[in-house]
Amino acid sequence: MSDTGLVVGTTHGPVRGMVVDTPDGPVRQFLGMPFGKPPVGERRFCAPEAAEPWGGVREAVAFGPDPVQAVGGPFTGLIPGTDAVSVSEDCLTLNVWAPVGADAGLPVLAWVYGGAFLTGGSSFPLYNGARLAAEQQVVMASANYRVGALGFMDLRQMPGGEATTANCGLHDVRLGLEWVAANAAAFGGDPATLTAFGESAGAGSVLHLLGSPGISAVLRRAAMQSPGVDMTQSPGVAAAVARSFMGNAGVSDVAGLRQLEADAVVAAQLQTAMDMFAEVGPMPFHPVVDGSLIPAMPAEALRTGAAADIDVLVGATAHELRLFKQDLPEESSGQILHRMVSGYMAERSGTEPTAGEVEAVVGEYRQAAEATSWTSDSDVLTAVNTDVSMREPIQRIADFRAGAGAQTYLYDFRWCSRADPDRGAFHAIDLPFVFDTFHVDGWREFIGAELTAEALGRGLRSAWAAFARTGDPSTAELGPWPRCDLDDRMAMVFDVNSAPVADPYRRERSRWSPSGGALQ
Repeated sequence: MSDTGLVVGTTHGPVRGMVVDTPDGPVRQFLGMPFGKPPVGERRFCAPEAAEPWGGVREAVAFGPDPVQAVGGPFTGLIPGTDAVSVSEDCLTLNVWAPVGADAGLPVLAWVYGGAFLTGGSSFPLYNGARLAAEQQVVMASANYRVGALGFMDLRQMPGGEATTANCGLHDVRLGLEWVAANAAAFGGDPATLTAFGESAGAGSVLHLLGSPGISAVLRRAAMQSPGVDMTQSPGVAAAVARSFMGNAGVSDVAGLRQLEADAVVAAQLQTAMDMFAEVGPMPFHPVVDGSLIPAMPAEALRTGAAADIDVLVGATAHELRLFKQDLPEESSGQILHRMVSGYMAERSGTEPTAGEVEAVVGEYRQAAEATSWTSDSDVLTAVNTDVSMREPIQRIADFRAGAGAQTYLYDFRWCSRADPDRGAFHAIDLPFVFDTFHVDGWREFIGAELTAEALGRGLRSAWAAFARTGDPSTAELGPWPRCDLDDRMAMVFDVNSAPVADPYRRERSRWSPSGGALQ
């Protein structure tokens, strides 16, 4: 291919990429393109600023470093290939893959990685967009955003914090999406189709941005895989995390925080995560309602009509939290199970349940468990946690959008690990299906991917591309995918034989919805 096709003019200056081969044909690959100034020094803990234009042709043949993060935290090693190799605060770069020889006006997909808002990076081989771009004839982009304390610590109430910005990582994501929208046409894409998609914290980032003022001027569609809907921090909780962090860092104001070396930030971050675990759980650095970028909790924003003009595709895996399953102490497992269920019931109803009401819910879960091998108290609590934290909230936001007439598609991913059946369809199992990266970092062996996985992956990727192209994920591979409405609550069930099913989240919706399954 001539050099002419590998040099692309962007809003910041020309870049030169390279051609990489895939099983579905060659792809132009452009890596490590800056979209934001280095968020260091006085820019640490502030919203990103657009990168300065460059002179001459910039080589775009290597990933930029991923954001500063800890290795050895609570999520390390849970799934393959998610440890950053090279990190830096100067991390605001993005990547683009585009098919060689394709016509202009291709759909555009922009990936937002997950990692509990603590880890992640666009350089991870698991997220390489070359195969997706070639197979589905799309322009694929990914961008870094700050994680952990540097990306998601709210210092506005701390001494010297008046000039800081909450949700820096989300500001990074939005700036990256704006860059992709502004430059998509130069790479052969149609910016009017820009579709942000992500998993876990990446999906949560997209979900939070759906309530961001003016987002529909940037984004046309959103595909969210396993977002945590109800986990947004209040300003009070965020301030408690910031105070803990500053104590662990041994500084008294923001000026002192800006003097810390990155290693010291990571050390204080790890200690804060341990200190705050009982109060905020395993994700102490998390999006917060800030009154500007995030004016309200995501569910509340969608309930009141935010993003009604943005098409949405959203869903969960069937056994999300089996990835994080922990065995309860045998002598007190039943007591812990009942206490947790009681707390969830009180949280949703606003009143304390009776012992009989709690036992009735526990009994329903035990009965459902009899059809599986997951019958211990630990297994039952994992199923409860999955429904309460992931599956019911996802159905709830789908209901809010359906009630407003907003175009919404729901799915339920049920393909289970063949290598470790005890994990089932666990959180993040869907990642290599999206990118056709079973061959990366041992994923094929990790989940036992075989012919059914390969076929399901092709169907899923075709749906994601069709959704980006038209807003409708129906494809020849999967057939019609009905919209989610309040009559049938149709969802696509992804499994060996994928098909749309009516109300697959019915149990979760009727049992855990704050309104008992009725639209609020």
